[in-house]
Amino acid sequence: MSPNDMPPPVPYQMLIVYNAEDGLFNALNDWAHKIFSPETYDCSLCRFTYGLAGMLAPWKTFVTGQPFPTVFFHRPDFWERYPDLKTQALPLILVESRGQVEVLVTADEIKNTGGLMTLINLVQSRLEGRSKIRIRK
Repeated sequence: MSPNDMPPPVPYQMLIVYNAEDGLFNALNDWAHKIFSPETYDCSLCRFTYGLAGMLAPWKTFVTGQPFPTVFFHRPDFWERYPDLKTQALPLILVESRGQVEVLVTADEIKNTGGLMTLINLVQSRLEGRSKIRIRK
């Protein structure tokens, strides 16, 4: 098999970037926004993966069930660590392997999934498309 025929490596880590600020005040503000005006909430990834009491169980099960680490970022932390990606619309799901970062699911794709289970299926299919190695569900 030539190097061009080989599947991309299994990700060293998946990066999940929320379009939100970190901190208690911001968390309380986001919580209230989800209750009173969810349709205008800026982070579709937050809306799909978090409920009023925290991370939703299916999302937690999905990300913790992967055979590689998952790193979660809020907007400012992500921009600090990856300044070259500041132009990417957020939220965003990426993979990092061998020092290279690739977009797995864009902000528009996340928003257009319309919900958690469709998002999980999209991420799973993109991960499987990166490698012939079966990623655990």
